[in-house]
Amino acid sequence: MAQITGETVKRMARDIFDYEISDADADSMAGTAGAMLTLARQLTGLGLDGIEPPFGFPNLVAEAIIQSKRRG
Repeated sequence: MAQITGETVKRMARDIFDYEISDADADSMAGTAGAMLTLARQLTGLGLDGIEPPFGFPNLVAEAIIQSKRRG
């Protein structure tokens, strides 16, 4: 599985949300996201079919639309 890096987190924050974060915060967020994605493999055993994850594609698209409208 690919690693999420602090630089990736910083780019996403800047490109998607127009938000700047420090290197330390980006590294911390990357570590948390990496751990979350590693544990996500266990979700299939919880019987959560039909529940959209908070970072699922439809939600990311909806947020991108909101952000693009704000930018004009």
